Amino acid sequence: MNKKSVWLINQYLCTPELNNDGHRHSFLAEEFIKKGYDVTLITSSFSHVPYRENNFKGLYKVIDKNIRTLLIKGNKYKGTQGFARVFSWLIFCFLLFFIPTKKIPKPDIIIVSSNSLLPILNVVFFFKRKFKGVKFILEIRDIWPLSLIELGGFSSKNILIRFLAWVEKLGYKKADHIVSLLMNADVHIKNVLGHVPFKYTWISNGFQIEDESTYKPISKELAALIPKDGFIVGYAGSLGKANAMEYIIEGFNKIKNKNIHLLIVGSGDEMISLKKLSISNNISFLGRLPKNEILSFLNKCDLLYFSSKDLKIYSYGISANKTFDYMYAAKPILLSASTQNNVIQLAKCGKVIKPNDSDLIVEEILNFKEMSLEDRKTIGLKGKDYLLKYFTYDKLSDKYIDIFKSLS
Repeated sequence: MNKKSVWLINQYLCTPELNNDGHRHSFLAEEFIKKGYDVTLITSSFSHVPYRENNFKGLYKVIDKNIRTLLIKGNKYKGTQGFARVFSWLIFCFLLFFIPTKKIPKPDIIIVSSNSLLPILNVVFFFKRKFKGVKFILEIRDIWPLSLIELGGFSSKNILIRFLAWVEKLGYKKADHIVSLLMNADVHIKNVLGHVPFKYTWISNGFQIEDESTYKPISKELAALIPKDGFIVGYAGSLGKANAMEYIIEGFNKIKNKNIHLLIVGSGDEMISLKKLSISNNISFLGRLPKNEILSFLNKCDLLYFSSKDLKIYSYGISANKTFDYMYAAKPILLSASTQNNVIQLAKCGKVIKPNDSDLIVEEILNFKEMSLEDRKTIGLKGKDYLLKYFTYDKLSDKYIDIFKSLS
């Protein structure tokens, strides 16, 4: 019996072969391969988040090592907004029509993962006609164009937004199955489609269990910057507008207790403005860390924090990768966001509070500080136990494979 062939298309995916770093799609691909599927990842040669730049001659390159990957030549750009990024979507979509299909197995299943949404057009108008019987799964990571409207400040009447809204609706209509990382994305899909029926499954982000030798200690230079005593609140992730880190910084600016520290690992468009906002000696920006050193950093913290802006898009769910890194570290988590259904509440491994309130953030940090060490350990371990039970990529890949089987 021939293996089922899966194409997974995402312009920004990463693999160990591309940039020494795995991510959702490479982890899922590894599990699909273990479980008997043939997988081809299709992506651009350039990604801004996570950052990678893969140079080669020509327009296409097939890397056929652990995970077969087809690279499509993409343009390099700096800002996350602007014409250069939109142009990269157009280039990727256009060149996707002409990929060397003779060099990779024909697909039985094609997964398109947002963003960008434009590969929906390739599947609906070309691949479904070229490959008879192929099944189309649409994976929604971020809800576009709603994210552009709420985070990017675009008008819903903008011609680009109206075009992307049409592509979004087309994808929902034509997909044989819709997957989202966001628990309540089906509510949004119902609003878009109205009465049109659709098949939907929530498949969150998760955590890939690695050999212990994979994890590395942070450098001695960085370790020297971490306070040896006191209560440490840690953050590890991007520093963009969506992350709303200004509120915890405003809160720490008010804290007079010298034994409470905020350590921030990561980088992003907002880092310079956040550093300017920070006037407390208890706040430290530690820069970016290799992924295999993140766990070492998290283990040195007493409480782990992340946040998002008070926007409608987050009412449909949050599935930040840092959630699962935090849970694996077995530390209590404080989330400041306007989300009602999330993994932290399901696992009972921390607390979720309303967003954009620096005073409330400080109040909850002080509440965690006053807890006994044993109580904080108990809360943290609930998160790790729940993660291992439901949110490893081994478990999540099974949910995808159930969909594959249902489409057969």
